[in-house]
Amino acid sequence: MSPKDFEFARSSTNKVTIIDDRPYFPQLFVTLESSNSSDIASGTTSGGTSAGGHGTLSGHKTNNHQNDDSLPLDIKNESLLTLNNEGAHNNHAKNSTSTSHSRSSILSAVLSILFHDDTVSPPPPHDLAESLKIKTITGGITNALYCISGLSPFKDYDSVLLRVFGAEGMIDRDVETCTFAKLAEAGIAPHYHGRFANGRVEGWLENFTPLVVMDFQIKSNMEAIAKQMARLHHGFRIPEELQEWHDRSKPGLWKQIFSWMEQAKGIDPIHGYKSKGDSDRAKRLLNLPLIEKELMWVKDSVVPPDSQVAFCHNDLLPANVMKHSETGEIRLIDFEYGGVNYVGFDIANHFNEFAGGTEKKSGEPDYSLFPDESEQRLFISAYVGESLSLLDDTAIDDIRDVSVWQQEEIQSLLKQVHAFVLVNHLYWGLWAVNQAATEGTENFDYLAYAGHRLNRFAEEKGKVANV
Repeated sequence: MSPKDFEFARSSTNKVTIIDDRPYFPQLFVTLESSNSSDIASGTTSGGTSAGGHGTLSGHKTNNHQNDDSLPLDIKNESLLTLNNEGAHNNHAKNSTSTSHSRSSILSAVLSILFHDDTVSPPPPHDLAESLKIKTITGGITNALYCISGLSPFKDYDSVLLRVFGAEGMIDRDVETCTFAKLAEAGIAPHYHGRFANGRVEGWLENFTPLVVMDFQIKSNMEAIAKQMARLHHGFRIPEELQEWHDRSKPGLWKQIFSWMEQAKGIDPIHGYKSKGDSDRAKRLLNLPLIEKELMWVKDSVVPPDSQVAFCHNDLLPANVMKHSETGEIRLIDFEYGGVNYVGFDIANHFNEFAGGTEKKSGEPDYSLFPDESEQRLFISAYVGESLSLLDDTAIDDIRDVSVWQQEEIQSLLKQVHAFVLVNHLYWGLWAVNQAATEGTENFDYLAYAGHRLNRFAEEKGKVANV
């Protein structure tokens, strides 16, 4: 499977193209319901496969409207951003959009994909659609997600997840879907059933629930997540057909972050946001030239030039970590931002997510929850131990003293992580600025979240001398 296969399918007049035994319906869309109707089955859920991720941020908790005084930020006598909550909304965001998608279009996409080949899978009875249940997965901000259940009489599973893509223009969905499919084949991501024009159908993780921010404080979870991350970094081999897009010699961090920098600079200050209030806030709060200046400084002066590279998740917040309710097994999900990147960045991003922020309407992290040095060492020790177990015999034979090698690896990774913690604030700060323009701030205050991340960058900048 290659991204070019999807391009070719869109140029064809065929309603469906089979790509690596999976159907792609390039003309089949899941559409929004009419504004005066609601035909989605009642009920929401956060169980099973989560709606997590910055692409699909964790579900918001109700928060009280805040009228904090401005939090001035001074860097080199200039301000990256002065943050306040003016214009913030008090509502509780549950879905990725303020309107739901129509039941008929959801079921059309699901049934078309699951029963695309009558020679392999007998056609469903005409009344199957009526018996299926649809639940909205709470927590999606960019993507809309739905659980469709009731399939067990005709399939060896009962439920699937339908994902309607968001973050238009920010994620290459051809590359991302190919990557997801290969991760699924490797047993890392949930099953890939097929794709339609504006989304795809995935496997549902039965009896798994997403973690919440405080679950990151549990040491057994820290170690289990570290091991899963090591398996992703050192156990997943990028297929040859995807190496053009996942080149190990070209970590994606700098290309992505500078792309987001250019995107942010291109936002029309008057008409580029969804509301005049957001435009006014962005104009007052953002100092993009200074952010770009700081970005260049971090790239050239802070990040160790010999930092390790692997295929990374890049978005390991609580809602992207699933735990089995009975066995305690940990699974990683939502690889939308996955790609070749710095190992230290992936771990640093995870550490920053200990503070949360995306689960609250205010977007405010609690950095008192950031892992201390002993917790960081615990996590990285588990990571290095699992990495060692994944080495082949030849590589292990080349290590003279395993104990010494492990300690050296731990120290090296700690140094890299300290540097990338700083980069990570600029990364998601710029992402949030662009999301504010493309998605608006009604369901989640992306501008406030950008402000918190950029302010934290300023606070952490002074610690670089210790790296």
